[in-house]
Amino acid sequence: MSPRARLLLIVIGLIVLASVINLMRTRRLKEEYALLWLLAALTLVATPILINPLDSIAFFLGIEYPPALFLGLGIIGLLLIIFQLSLVISKFSDQIRVLTQEVAVLRSRLEQMQRDMAAQNDASDANHRNDDESVHDTA
Repeated sequence: MSPRARLLLIVIGLIVLASVINLMRTRRLKEEYALLWLLAALTLVATPILINPLDSIAFFLGIEYPPALFLGLGIIGLLLIIFQLSLVISKFSDQIRVLTQEVAVLRSRLEQMQRDMAAQNDASDANHRNDDESVHDTA
């Protein structure tokens, strides 16, 4: 790999690393989601630096074309990120369902209380009218 390509990958990795750290610092990215992104950024920085040992590892594993190892590892990394996000979506989906049910129960209770209060007010108004009529009749 040419020195220019190595430098480009290191700069891209540092930009990704700085972006992830900044998003974590400003609380726009939670630590639980940032872990794999930090790992990806560190991999982008380390790969061009350690290209020769990584090539040796690829040949040792029987991979004739070392960039195929990097591509495969990148795909595995992306699959891990997708899997983590799928777990989060599943958890939030369950929480949304429970919260929706709780809101429906609370709304039902509120409507029942409003009906009860309206009935009490109607009964109270009727009693006041009856009292007023009886006062007028005795006078």
